[in-house]
Amino acid sequence: MKQSTGAVLDSPTQPVPSVPSPSVRALTSPDVCAKFITTTHDGRTEALLLSVGKPILIGRNPNICIKSSTGAIHVSCQDMSTNGLIINGYKIRKTSAIVMHGDTVRIPASLTFQCIQKWRCLPDKPTTYIAPSPPSIKNMGRYLITPHCLGTGSYATVHLAIDTSAHRQVACKIIKRKQGSDLKKDMKEATMLMALHHPNINRVYAVDSDSGSLHIMLQLCTGGDLFTYITTHARRRLCEGESKYITYQLLKGLKYLHDRMISHRVIFHIQPENILLHTPGPYPRVQIADFGLARPRAFQETLHVCGTISYLPPEGVRALDCPNLGYVGMPADCWSTGVVLFAMLSWVYTFSHVHSFCSASC
Repeated sequence: MKQSTGAVLDSPTQPVPSVPSPSVRALTSPDVCAKFITTTHDGRTEALLLSVGKPILIGRNPNICIKSSTGAIHVSCQDMSTNGLIINGYKIRKTSAIVMHGDTVRIPASLTFQCIQKWRCLPDKPTTYIAPSPPSIKNMGRYLITPHCLGTGSYATVHLAIDTSAHRQVACKIIKRKQGSDLKKDMKEATMLMALHHPNINRVYAVDSDSGSLHIMLQLCTGGDLFTYITTHARRRLCEGESKYITYQLLKGLKYLHDRMISHRVIFHIQPENILLHTPGPYPRVQIADFGLARPRAFQETLHVCGTISYLPPEGVRALDCPNLGYVGMPADCWSTGVVLFAMLSWVYTFSHVHSFCSASC
């Protein structure tokens, strides 16, 4: 998921923008990525402009606004009120949410805003193909899967979903099952992740399936991923203090997993694309995500090598060309975390030459 532009929504009062009003800034300003249009009680149409890295606040106290990092794929919205918000007819309370083009945001007993998104991606960034959205909302018990596609990968797509009981948005990962796969085994492995509860582990709320897909309901992180956060940073790297803070969180999350004999290397290695920001802003809370279908017993050696080569440990890179060699998941996680720390400080893919070196040595 790409990095988000942030907006903070507070109590039901007249809008108080923390950026210059539309009368001061033209609607055609080049840095405006979206606008929220509303009709006031006296019939006037007003627009609040949202720029990259410059959040707006609707409510009483613009000083509590949380700064967002750059990006314009999704608009991130945080409810800080006591009454909650109504987004497209569904209530959310005390949580972050994603607002897309055409969505409506209503403050109870007050104004309704419609999001008009000018940018779908950063002007200087290439677009990423998003798989076609399903034609309508899909009902899966307490969860409603919306047509909004947040991202797509080689084996799954992620859609925005609504938890109607908890009044929050969630991310629904839809994994297409392979023909002849064991549904009972897949469900057991995915359900195992529901027992993980840690502030730096992306939470799995529920697992369900239909005839051809596995649906995993995940905690929604509205701040994007660490890869985008680093590459869109003004210096294209993070300061030492912020890098240490993020690394500390990663190690806390890994210790929690390793104490339960679970390794993240089972499907993907620790890498910036698999580290999510809980909400936009500097010094973010991060979460390890994208486990796929995890398996326990991470202390055992595996012959199944997977992950991005730049983040593999030396024994993992060597095993790519020597099928009889294996490596252990837990030490590999620690190695990958060290590479992530190096990337945050310098944004250099460290060992890009190592694959050809190992090929020659085997």
